[in-house]
Amino acid sequence: MKKFNLSRQLLYSLLAIFALLPHTSIAQDSFDLKAAFTYNFAKFTQWPESRLNEKSPWKICFFGNQYRDSFMGLSNKTLANKPITAIALLETSQIELCDVVFIDANSRDFIRRLFLAVDNKPILTVSDISGFAVQGGMIEIVEQDKRLYFNINSKVLEASGLNISSQVLKLALEVKR
Repeated sequence: MKKFNLSRQLLYSLLAIFALLPHTSIAQDSFDLKAAFTYNFAKFTQWPESRLNEKSPWKICFFGNQYRDSFMGLSNKTLANKPITAIALLETSQIELCDVVFIDANSRDFIRRLFLAVDNKPILTVSDISGFAVQGGMIEIVEQDKRLYFNINSKVLEASGLNISSQVLKLALEVKR
């Protein structure tokens, strides 16, 4: 019964996002949608028990000042009954603070250091950098025909101790195994 409710909740959340896509411009709204996608990916990720038992807030971190308002807007949401804190990162040495990291295409220079910093750690990585999932990232947000989609690298997710809902996998353009 719990899995059915989770699947229903996932589908409603993702459908709400997809329903908004045709009505949005790809400027600031794109930033908001990518932040919303990132939040929903975190929401439908199966986290290690040790993280779920921690009392600390969920930390969704991001590189790229242009996303500041979009990610700070997530601070009024919760994840697994705990509040979310949005953190703007300036350097990869701060990644240990994070549960989720979004790195935008303008921060491409950090990508190699990001992969080294999160290697085999339960930190969800999301990006709009072209080829991110193939290069070793977990979830790549892709724009096609003025709509947002995503690719998933399940091999990297599993190596880090994370799993994403099968319902999310079904919605992905591509799943790298």
